[in-house]
Amino acid sequence: MKLKYNFVINEVAGSKVAVAVGNDITKFNGFIKMNETGAEIFGLLKENITLENLIGEMLKLYPDSDPEIIKKSVIDFTEQLKASEVLE
Repeated sequence: MKLKYNFVINEVAGSKVAVAVGNDITKFNGFIKMNETGAEIFGLLKENITLENLIGEMLKLYPDSDPEIIKKSVIDFTEQLKASEVLE
């Protein structure tokens, strides 16, 4: 899975937001608000990655966290991105 559009992530009022850039502005009109963990996942989705590898990368970034919580968080977040039609 991979992001369909080019995004930049900025911090606005203490929250991370992803905004489409370049020609993709006309394809995705809006922004995606997320927390720091969501921004990490979002960054990993700039390249093609499997769900299993995405979970593995998050486990490396957060080694002291509960693996089941990380797995659920990654699945929930990617499902939201699929519903927003921003994942290939």
